[in-house]
Amino acid sequence: MQRAVELISVEVPQRVLSNSRLAAQITFHQWGLTNRRAKLTLKDGDKILAQREVTLKNDGVEQTESVPFNSGNPGVRTVQASIDVGGGEDNDKNNALTRLVTVDSAKPRILYIEGEPKWEFKFIRRAIELDQGLQLVSMVRTTQNKFYRQGIENPKELEQGFPATVDELFGYQGIIIGGVEANYFNPTQQELLKQFVDRRGGGVLWLAGRSGLADGGWAASPLAELMPTILPQRKSTFQRDPAFPELTAAGRDSLITRIEDDPSRNVDRWKKLPYLANYQDPGSPKPGAVVLAEMTVAKNHMPLLVTENYGRGRTAVFATSGSWRWQMQQPVEDMSHEMFWQQMLRWLVSGTYGQVLTSLSDSVYADQQTIPLRAEVRDKNYLPSSEAQVEAHIIKPDGGAETVPLRPDPATPGLYTATWAAVPTGSYVVETVARRGDQEVGRDAVTFRREDGIAENFGTRQNRELLEKLSQQTGGRYWKPSELRRLPGDISYSEAGISIRETRDLWDAPIFFLAALLIRAAEWLLRRKWGVV
Repeated sequence: MQRAVELISVEVPQRVLSNSRLAAQITFHQWGLTNRRAKLTLKDGDKILAQREVTLKNDGVEQTESVPFNSGNPGVRTVQASIDVGGGEDNDKNNALTRLVTVDSAKPRILYIEGEPKWEFKFIRRAIELDQGLQLVSMVRTTQNKFYRQGIENPKELEQGFPATVDELFGYQGIIIGGVEANYFNPTQQELLKQFVDRRGGGVLWLAGRSGLADGGWAASPLAELMPTILPQRKSTFQRDPAFPELTAAGRDSLITRIEDDPSRNVDRWKKLPYLANYQDPGSPKPGAVVLAEMTVAKNHMPLLVTENYGRGRTAVFATSGSWRWQMQQPVEDMSHEMFWQQMLRWLVSGTYGQVLTSLSDSVYADQQTIPLRAEVRDKNYLPSSEAQVEAHIIKPDGGAETVPLRPDPATPGLYTATWAAVPTGSYVVETVARRGDQEVGRDAVTFRREDGIAENFGTRQNRELLEKLSQQTGGRYWKPSELRRLPGDISYSEAGISIRETRDLWDAPIFFLAALLIRAAEWLLRRKWGVV
């Protein structure tokens, strides 16, 4: 019997921010090794990024396991995922797959507007200050018409309050809205917020507060469609009573809520977190939303953290402003609060790119030379631009370079595509540059790798369904290994048999000689009857 384990796929983000907590989703199956212990390993060259032991399930059953790791410093990270069962395999050449992760050096800017000074604001700022990969710009309302600004790049930034132009607002990658009423934002700003998510691809997070969510009139706002929940049509939804957090099934595997690497321990860790100082009824989740965490209030359950994708961006609601107790009520060395908020805000800005976005169908191409190149180009307002000149500058493994023009896709405005043959194996860098006339619109870079002699070791599993179908259509039969003893007997009684072709001359067959003789005799008799002879 075959004894082997085979990796089917390894899923990791193709590009991330530096020092982000990630998880590789490793899918595999095995034969003849049920209940064996196996070790999953992630390596970058000779450096081990993470390891995890798992128990193999039944033969042929696809098994997916998550292995968390840190993206590290900016650059290109070669992540090799492998599985080791301790020997005894018939084929171990399909036990490893390689993926490339581009670690971006950019520091996304997040704008946090808060309706009043509060503990939550203070501790969120403190958590983000510990993260070198994020920039938090904040404005806190101190009186009715005054805001206190922090993290600004120059005195002019936010001088007139919340941004009211595309250039100013689209300069951020994420926005946090604390206890601010909806009517603080004028119609222009509300439309900009919608386009910030839908068109810019940014993220917006709403927090609870005395003037937040339903109490701030957001249920009747034009921006209610952005939110991942249907807010209650009533006031007094904000309460200063304890609320106890707990993860949902979706939150168990989410990177946003991962305080402990092990999923089971992470669920228990959330149950042991100090209770929240307050809560706000967020309403019911929309059909496309995902509830990552719930809270228990006097034996009643309601959503705590809800996320949703909207357009090119993402939105979320965190129905409390009392998570600061996770820091105040735990030992100083405990980093649960900081980790949660850093991961929350990194998710908020994930996928928020510039005006040019280069993408590939994969990061590693095994036994495939044709590489599809794809770039999305947008103007200053982040509308699709179909009038740009786009080129891909490709650096080959040997250091050589080549320029490939990308052509507009007639079916998708703003999309430019091309195909290119990558012959030598190794790592390639693709930098896409878009211009309009003499002005550069933007540029973006991605990396991929070419390998040969890899694909033949994968997909070795017998396609039993196809073989059975072929045998039925051709009048044959499919035998399982356990039925091989019956094979000789079944073949001898088969109706299919063996066809043999035998060729003979027509005049050498007696039947044809007799037929010719009868025809000749019949002709003579007829001629005699008619008096011809």
